[in-house]
Amino acid sequence: MFPDTLRQFLPVAAVVILLVGPVLFSGGDLYFLVFGFACFYAALAMAWNILALSGLVSLGHGAFFGLGAYAAVLLEHNCQVPIYAAVVAGGLMGSFYGVLWGYAFQKLRGAYFALASLASLEIPRVIIDNWDSLTGGSMGIIGINRLPALDFGAWIIPVGESMRGQYYFLVAWMAAVGVVHYQAIRSRWGWALRAMRENEMAAGVLGVNVFGYRFLAMGISAFLTGVCGGLYAHLMGLVEPAMVFSVQLAAFPLILSFFGGRYAVLGPMLGALVLYPFDQLVLQPWLPQGHAAIYGLVIIVTIFFFPKGIAAWLSQPARTS
Repeated sequence: MFPDTLRQFLPVAAVVILLVGPVLFSGGDLYFLVFGFACFYAALAMAWNILALSGLVSLGHGAFFGLGAYAAVLLEHNCQVPIYAAVVAGGLMGSFYGVLWGYAFQKLRGAYFALASLASLEIPRVIIDNWDSLTGGSMGIIGINRLPALDFGAWIIPVGESMRGQYYFLVAWMAAVGVVHYQAIRSRWGWALRAMRENEMAAGVLGVNVFGYRFLAMGISAFLTGVCGGLYAHLMGLVEPAMVFSVQLAAFPLILSFFGGRYAVLGPMLGALVLYPFDQLVLQPWLPQGHAAIYGLVIIVTIFFFPKGIAAWLSQPARTS
C-alpha cells in the first residue's frame, strides 16, 4: 500500500516524533501525559500479545496487572522496599499467578481458555476487595509515592518530578518490552510459538515442547503485565480493586493488539500510539461521555476491513500499474 522507501522511513520518523514531538507543542505537559500513557499501554499490549502469539487469547490479564499493582504498593508501604524493587516484585507476583494458570489451564484452548482466564480475574479481586486490614478493601490505598528519579551519573531522569521525565521513562519502558516482543516473534522461541499457533499437534510431532514454550510465554507475559501494574499504581498515586482488576483494562491490550496487528513486531505498539492519543486528544473533547465507545467500533472495523491489523496493511507492497 505504501512505497518501499516510505515504509522504511516510517519507523525512523516514529522514533523522532516520540523523542522530540511533545517538546514542539505548546501545552507540553498535556502531550507528555497523553503520549507517555500511550507508550505505557503499548508496553501493556505487547506484554499481552506475547501469550497471544502462542494461540491463546486471554481476557484475564487484569489479574496479573492488579496483583502487580498491589504487591508493589504493599511491599513499599509495609516493608519499606525500594520502589523499583517493589515494582519488579509485583511482576514476580503476576508471574506466580501466571504459573498457576499454566498448570490449571494447560488443556484449555480457544473460547474455553478465554472464559477461564476471565473467571480467574475475579479470584484475586474478591480476596483483595475483602481483606480490609491489609489492602484497604474496596476503598483502596491513596497517597502512593511517585516513582523516584533515575540517576545514571551525568544523566538524571526525574521520573516522578515532571511530566517530561515520566514521558521519557515510559518511552524507555516501551522500548524494553518491545525488545522482548521482538524476540517472541523473530527468535527461535518465536518460531516455536508460531508453529504452535498454526498447528499444535504438528508442532509437537516436529519436536516443539508445546507445554514448555507456552509456559514460558505465559510467565513472561504475566511478569511484564505485573510490572506494568506496579508502575501504574505509582504513576496514578492510588490503587483500588475496581481500578486495577477491571475487565475494561483487561480487554484494552487486546483491542490495541488487534487494531495494530497481533503478528507484527510493531503491531501492538502502533495500535496504542495511534488509537490512545486519538481518543484522548480528539474524541474525548468532542464526545466526553461516549468517547470510549470508539474502542468497540475499532474492533468491528478491524475485523471487517483490517483482519491482520493496520501494521499488515501498511507493510503491503505498493501496487504497480
